[in-house]
Parts: sequence; structure tokens; C-alpha cells
Amino acid sequence: MCNICYSSEIYNLDPRDAVVLKDSPKDISRNTKDEIVILIGNTDLWDRNKGTSDTLLKGREALEQAIAENKDFVPVRIAFISRIKKYDFISPLIRVLRYKYKGYSSNYYHMNPHEIRNMNIERNIRTRENAYKFSNPRYKMKDDVRNNTFEALVDSMKQNGFDERYPIDIMLRRNFGVQDTLNQGHHRMAAALECGLDKISVRFCAAGQAPKFLHPLFRILARLNLVIKK
Repeated sequence: MCNICYSSEIYNLDPRDAVVLKDSPKDISRNTKDEIVILIGNTDLWDRNKGTSDTLLKGREALEQAIAENKDFVPVRIAFISRIKKYDFISPLIRVLRYKYKGYSSNYYHMNPHEIRNMNIERNIRTRENAYKFSNPRYKMKDDVRNNTFEALVDSMKQNGFDERYPIDIMLRRNFGVQDTLNQGHHRMAAALECGLDKISVRFCAAGQAPKFLHPLFRILARLNLVIKK
């Protein structure tokens, strides 16, 4: 039996992105109280045609109703099949092991960037003032280069909108194996907010989660970790 895990957060997504998904296989558990659930597949970072596709685990009727009512967003839980063994509490905590098992959703979805900011899942809050400031000396940039790089990103979004080819990357259960966090795209988030965009593309990825008996402790540590990172 497959080990189905669920996102720690609810995501307000455009219902039109989810309603096009095929239904998940009938033998996959639907034991969740959430009304709408997307089961992400396991695709390659650079080629979405490699691997398994996203499916709709629950909520087709709710999605169709939301579209009929012309709703921009609906609350969605994201599910994934763990590629890490249930009682492996090491791999979810170590980046190199976590990335070894990581797979991506086949589809891109759309959210309001202000919603992402309010969810407090960013590991680093990027702004014009701290853009491209990295603690690692290897990636150090001069202030004028930093400023010009961020300004170019903002100008591009103002003129062309958010580039759908490069979605924000959200990793499910990334932080201590219990907490979803934004994985890649912090600067694009900052630029989207500065430009006042109301919709950007996101992509979900996942590997596994910490064993459930560790969740209460790890949730506390995960929240502290996010506070420290900011």
C-alpha cells in the first residue's frame, strides 16, 4: 500500500488549474476531510513529461461549482506519495538525502503572492534592500550589481508579467519533515509583490515526511527554524 502524505498547509489555487486533472486511481486512499485534494505526481525538474502526472484525489464537484460561481481561488490540500520509508527520520532532515528522493508536480498552479507571504512559509523574506545578499562568500555580489539585478527582474515583470516558465517552487513537508516551505523563488516572490501582481505560477515538489510520532516536536522546531531563517 502506498504511503500518502499531505501538505501541512492549505493552498488557495485557481480552480481552473485543478479541474483539468484526471481522477486519481480508485485504489488510492481518500481518507481526508479536505474537500479538494490534488495528488501530485513524480516528474523531473526539467522535463514534466518524465514520470507520473498530477491527478485529482477529491473535489471535482466543488471545483466545477467554484468555476460556475466565477471564483478566483479555492482552498486545496496537496497530497503526495512518499518516496521515503515511513520510519526513516534521517532522510527528511538532510538536504542531500531529501533531494535524492524529490519529485515534482507535473502541472503548474496559480496563487496570489500576497497569500503565499501571509502563509509564512518563506525561508527568507527577500526585499529590494536585501536582494541577492547571501551569507556564502562564494555568491557575494557588489551592491550595485545586486540592485541592478533586482531592478531588471522587477522591470521584466512590469513589462511582461510573471514568467510562467519559472514557477515558484514549494516543497511539501520540507522543514524538519513536517512543514511546507518555499523552496526556490524568493526573489521572484519579492518582485511579484513589488509589482502588485495578483496571480503567479507555483509548482509543488515532495520527497517524504518525518515519522508521525515525531510531528508534535518537529512542528515546534520547524516554526523556530523559519523564525531564525527570516
